[in-house]
Amino acid sequence: MTKPRALGLALLAASLLLLAACGHTSVVGSDRTVRVELTEYSLHPQTIRASAGLLTIVVHNRGVLDHDLVVSRNGQTIDSTEPMRPGQTVDLGLNLAPGTYSIASSLQSDQTLGEYGTLRVTS
Repeated sequence: MTKPRALGLALLAASLLLLAACGHTSVVGSDRTVRVELTEYSLHPQTIRASAGLLTIVVHNRGVLDHDLVVSRNGQTIDSTEPMRPGQTVDLGLNLAPGTYSIASSLQSDQTLGEYGTLRVTS
């Protein structure tokens, strides 16, 4: 392989890694809405940052199995969706105080297999 081609492939690989990393954190904007996608054993984005107050989480099940979304803090459930069938979308409205919250699917072994994330709320 020639040096220019190897360099081009290396740059392409690095760019793809950077793009993939961007999907893991979402900062909530002025519309106070964040979209969360659930699939088999993953939740996207994995980290959400928002300021305190009202927040709407638009939850979409992109998987082939049922999933739910549970928001909890210190082991206490704050709110959750009902189990969602594949393709279903549900809005979850929350009024959150500053702190760190867990977000996860609680069905079967979803959370153990990686379907979880963090919601960080600032003042």
